[in-house]
Amino acid sequence: MISVSDVIGPWDRSKDLTADRRKSIAALVTPVNALLALASAAGVPLPVNPVTKTQVSGTLYGGFRPQSCPIGAPQSAHKVGMAVDIYDPSNALDAWITDDVLRECGLYREGGRWTPGWTHLTTRRPGSGNRTFQP
Repeated sequence: MISVSDVIGPWDRSKDLTADRRKSIAALVTPVNALLALASAAGVPLPVNPVTKTQVSGTLYGGFRPQSCPIGAPQSAHKVGMAVDIYDPSNALDAWITDDVLRECGLYREGGRWTPGWTHLTTRRPGSGNRTFQP
């Protein structure tokens, strides 16, 4: 399970972490944790990232990203607090997730082909409307 603090990571004092973005992160954590609970109950391994010491992937940019982050556009889902990358080194979570699970949890994800070693989950509906989308 992840917390709001896990998604914020080291950016708690960033001027880019506005009240609206904090609310978006809080709204993201609940459905992500619902998905993680379903995955855990199904026996999917959910390891902790040894770098972040949470289930958030990466080293600095797996959760909220400040505007100075070189990854993503200024209004990317990560930069507005609507996306998190879950540590998934064996890609077991990505392999387990279906569009039905995403729909049940109110989430969308970037297709696993583009996310080796992590699972990108977001509350932002992509332009295609597909639960699993291609970047």
